[in-house]
Amino acid sequence: MHLADGIVENPAWLIGANIVGAAAAVLVTRRVGAEGSRGVAFTGTLAAFVLAAQALNVPLVPGASAHVIGASLLTLAVGPARAVLALVAVLIVQALMFADGGVSALGINVLNIAVIPVLAVHVVHRLLGPKRLALTAVLGTVIGNALGASSLALTLVAGAGVPVVLAFGWLVGLQMLAGLVEGVLTALALRHLVKAAPGLLVAARPAPDLPMMIDGSDDRPRSRRVGLLWATLAIGLTCALLPLATDLPDALERVVERSRQ
Repeated sequence: MHLADGIVENPAWLIGANIVGAAAAVLVTRRVGAEGSRGVAFTGTLAAFVLAAQALNVPLVPGASAHVIGASLLTLAVGPARAVLALVAVLIVQALMFADGGVSALGINVLNIAVIPVLAVHVVHRLLGPKRLALTAVLGTVIGNALGASSLALTLVAGAGVPVVLAFGWLVGLQMLAGLVEGVLTALALRHLVKAAPGLLVAARPAPDLPMMIDGSDDRPRSRRVGLLWATLAIGLTCALLPLATDLPDALERVVERSRQ
């Protein structure tokens, strides 16, 4: 899903898609700025976990691998605005420090990996409500992956001349399968967080202005400490597993390779 430099050759499409992604990032940044510094530590820790988790590619189908995106976990944990901002930060670090995703395609990656998946999860959550977080995680991740992959496939078809069947077949199909796996894992993680740290997850609250528990106490400070602890442990575990990551190409790399044969 991380589009590299030099793949999209159509200047108009490259510039247009980058502008759309950049505009979305600016709007989100303004929204988060209006919310103040509440939850910054937890958001940053989750962003660090997503950065490590995205580096862990695992075999998905014969000849291709995949990695998590993290949009559903971030959206349901800290809200859509902070989720997009966290993913934008992850993408910038990946592009500048690890050459994972091109600098000239940064806005496109923001659109396909941050904005579209987060909005998909947010819409599903609004439709299903706070009591169906597990179902929201699964459906939202699958739909978000499918839409993000479709947007990327369209970019490859229009901007790089990749055949339609190859672009949509590989990208959308594999990303939906990856989204199903990630959605289930996210649902399990959210269920544990709800039990261990009630009040931590934004999506689990009945209303944004009602953080108080039934007995009148505010459980969020304790929940944040527990959440930070579990997120930090998750970062350590993911980093420990990085040497086991597969060298198989991901779906995007397979599409680019086959289109050039």
